[in-house]
Amino acid sequence: MPSVEAVRRLEAVTDTALARLSLEELLSELLLRVRSILGADTAAVLLLNGGELVPRVAKGLEEEVEAGVRIPLGRGFAGRVAAERRPIFIDDVDHADVMNPILRQKGIRSLLGVPILFEGKVIGVLHVGTLKRRLFDRHDAQLLQIVADRIGLGIEYARL
Repeated sequence: MPSVEAVRRLEAVTDTALARLSLEELLSELLLRVRSILGADTAAVLLLNGGELVPRVAKGLEEEVEAGVRIPLGRGFAGRVAAERRPIFIDDVDHADVMNPILRQKGIRSLLGVPILFEGKVIGVLHVGTLKRRLFDRHDAQLLQIVADRIGLGIEYARL
């Protein structure tokens, strides 16, 4: 049986009030909430565009969006998350394949990323990061995947 805290965390990202927001507002609000819930310093949504992941919205990593960073599918952290279609944990960025120089410049130490899926197809990546070394666990990954699923639905509904 889930703990009261686990239920509270889940409610924060599945709140029906989120359905009334525009896509940009939804993405921004979900990133703020997931950062708070997971105690992360950064959160970002990257969307797949022609075989590359392009940052769409970020909190704590706004430079990533402004710089127009492009990550090839299968390369680096976010590219691997998309290619492997599974959560990826990085406990120490200094010893990992991270392509995006902004992550290193910001001093990100640990990362957790999950694929954004819609109807079984990868459409992007959601990742969070911390400035202090952290061991994300499977519960963190499950919560982040729920948020990613919500984002996937929001993106596809916005395209209709």
